[in-house]
Amino acid sequence: MLRKLLHAALPLITAAPLLAGGVVALAALFLPTEKALACLPCDCPQNSALNCYGGFHVNTIVNPKTGTCAIEVLGIDGAGSGYGAIYATARELAKFPDLPEENTLIEQYYEYSLYKLTSGEYQVNVGPLAENKVYVVIFRGCPATEVKESTYIADIPAG
Repeated sequence: MLRKLLHAALPLITAAPLLAGGVVALAALFLPTEKALACLPCDCPQNSALNCYGGFHVNTIVNPKTGTCAIEVLGIDGAGSGYGAIYATARELAKFPDLPEENTLIEQYYEYSLYKLTSGEYQVNVGPLAENKVYVVIFRGCPATEVKESTYIADIPAG
């Protein structure tokens, strides 16, 4: 009985290495051939975003001719396309004191808000988004330095 079982299994045992080799060769056909370049938006050389996280981009844009600086916030839609949410020009930013007496809203568009803080920094809030998460980007000056990011969960009362 054992002899018959071994005799019946012999073709399968000898074919196993060939089958495994075929699977490996087939898998090699589907492996990527190019190096994937993945980076956080704030670390990508081709991307000027200040923020690393969230479905939006905060940029400070310096005009090379005049040296003036603007703050731009781009939303990212479901298809991955950007749209302008906030654009605060240098002229608009100059209307606010270096150190306002209270945190001051500069511009708002739906869930996007740009503030000038009493510390002299700028703050961008985006949200609340999914799961009531609010993204916060705080930076000093234009062009931006000392960029800090955080998130929090908004306490939204039941309506």
